[in-house]
Amino acid sequence: MSLRNGIAHLNHISRYREVANILIKHGFGFLFDRFSLRKIMGIWKPVGWDIGVEGFGSPQRLRCALEELGPTYVKLGQLLSIRPDLLGPDYITELEKLQNEVPAFTFNEVLEVCKESGLYLERDFQSINPVPLAAASIAQVHEAVLNNGEKVVLKVQRPGIEKIIDTDLMILADMGRLLERRTSWGRLYQLSKIVDELGGALRKELNFEQEARNADLFRSNYQHDRNVQIPKVYWDYSSQRVLTLEYLDGIKISDFAGLKKAHYSTAQIAKNLLEALFKQIYEEGFFHADPHPGNIAISSSQQIIFYDFGQVGVIDEVLKEHCIDLLLSMVQYDVNGVTRALLSIGISSQYVNREELKRDVARLEQKYYGLPLAQIRLGVALAELLELSTRYQVRIPAELSLLVKMLMTIESIISQLDPQLSIVDIAEPYGRRVMLRRYSPSHIKSGLQRVILDYARVVKDFPRDLENILSLISEGEFKIKMEDVNLNKMTAKFDIMSNRLSLAIIVASIIIGTSLIAEKMNSKIISTVPVVELGFIIAMILGLFLAYSIIKSGKY
Repeated sequence: MSLRNGIAHLNHISRYREVANILIKHGFGFLFDRFSLRKIMGIWKPVGWDIGVEGFGSPQRLRCALEELGPTYVKLGQLLSIRPDLLGPDYITELEKLQNEVPAFTFNEVLEVCKESGLYLERDFQSINPVPLAAASIAQVHEAVLNNGEKVVLKVQRPGIEKIIDTDLMILADMGRLLERRTSWGRLYQLSKIVDELGGALRKELNFEQEARNADLFRSNYQHDRNVQIPKVYWDYSSQRVLTLEYLDGIKISDFAGLKKAHYSTAQIAKNLLEALFKQIYEEGFFHADPHPGNIAISSSQQIIFYDFGQVGVIDEVLKEHCIDLLLSMVQYDVNGVTRALLSIGISSQYVNREELKRDVARLEQKYYGLPLAQIRLGVALAELLELSTRYQVRIPAELSLLVKMLMTIESIISQLDPQLSIVDIAEPYGRRVMLRRYSPSHIKSGLQRVILDYARVVKDFPRDLENILSLISEGEFKIKMEDVNLNKMTAKFDIMSNRLSLAIIVASIIIGTSLIAEKMNSKIISTVPVVELGFIIAMILGLFLAYSIIKSGKY
């Protein structure tokens, strides 16, 4: 540990202890002993794991602990809820219930954050409603009216939250590195990368200017869509800690009684919602990653209104094409296509038996074959497919996990709006239109242009790259690094084998040598100079030692 890290560790020791106490309170004290973390977390006595948690299972206790620990850990739980390769279905289901709601901070603190961002109540606003519309762990939202009379919403960042999150991320980074060193599963699942991913997601959410750019991009993508409304960003009244958006009023999409009372067509709303989301996936490759009912409303003209653009998913062209192939193959029950797309999307660190994987995919698809489309949950089927991929050590990109979670959330809303509508009804024709565009002359031409440009860059850079390699070789600095996770184990086994072989050769040599000496000597000499007896005794001791080591290893 460096001096700087050591000082940081001391500065955060109170938060370490707070985290430890909350985990112990919810019955996870045993983890500190299992992973030798008591000293690091400042716990000097052994702790139990059944403290005041009667009647609750581990998944429920984990959710409660994460909610009490605050926004960083809530976000960690949400991240883990889209990773079936890390947690079982019981944990996934429970972590999907994580709540981000906390008591509101004071109106004076709201005004102070606005002031620090260059916004003043007297100069810039006619009014700001002191009662928040909603309060969450990172920010809270207030209704306001600008000086020009336009109605807006202010999203104001919670004071001090950035420091809390930075501290928690440092603690999680320490834990991730430690568990990678001490456990095989920590290395397998690359916990440090998960913490880095969490840190990246949280820092994006803390930067409201990034959210404003996301909102602008969504607004641009839907500017010609009559069925969708995206709030306008007021850039002159926004900063990294304050976001000002157009106020768009509507009925929450989960308020089914309100929609019915307003005589809205819930079937048409469901269809419009699915088409809007497939436009994000199939066409834009840029989708709303948190479309829970609180972030979607229906306007008086029955348009879909999206709110909160802090969490978005981005899929590049290559991944987007593989995702389209996967979705279309699934709805067509194409086992070969699903297997091929899954292996194209995932990353495998070891050989994958394609035939076995294909058989498992076929068994999974058989579960849905012949069912009415309205009974098929595409999001659930995709989640099961991702879970299957983990059995074959195929790591799926986080973006696809995020996409699957989004589809599952939307399907639960759709099932309430129109139980007869299946996501497959919209997915297949939409996907076919995209496939036709993919193989259109203009798309093929642009694809070929990209390939030619890529090869042109390779050819252009080749002389310089070759010169660099030759320079390293001439200076004796050229190194080839080979790494095998099992190399150390193999080396240790070879060492043991060679030692035993050497010992066996020595024993045999002593036996043969003493036998030859015995032939040259008479019995009198042998009795007076016990060379042969001594040799046989040494050989017997070494032989017994060799036999003992082989039997102890259990490999004979």
